[in-house]
Amino acid sequence: MAHAAGMAPENAVFAVIDFRRRRMVLQWHSHEGGWTALDDPPMLVHGIALIRASPPNICLFGHGGRLRLQIGTNQFALAENSPRISCSRRLWSLGLRNRFVVRSSTGGILFSHAYWAGNGPDFFRWLARVAEDPDWRATTGRSWSDGLSVQALRGA
Repeated sequence: MAHAAGMAPENAVFAVIDFRRRRMVLQWHSHEGGWTALDDPPMLVHGIALIRASPPNICLFGHGGRLRLQIGTNQFALAENSPRISCSRRLWSLGLRNRFVVRSSTGGILFSHAYWAGNGPDFFRWLARVAEDPDWRATTGRSWSDGLSVQALRGA
């Protein structure tokens, strides 16, 4: 369910870095929640995307001074503490299966995704951890809207 007030322009296209392959810069298409590869990457990027074999793809980007989370075609503006983002391990799976949840300020579930935890970096756990900080949301939204050097985002 998209938040219309928090939507990026309908045909907005942003350069973002791939979370798993940080050397790869992509062009994120906010109107469809998809991406295309860039042959000639720009100097500045506006976010980070998790590109997966099966949909939906996920992108966290800055636009208009605000941080936005896009899951497929659904987009959420990440203001101070809303929506709330969490990632938890499932005890019955011995910690191998996790659940990522995005909740509205009223507690309703906007997005829920169960997944197997791998050995590599975990986008969902990283996002849940950093999104707890309202200052991070505000600062990141502003800096990513202006654009951040590819090297700076790779190091983050």
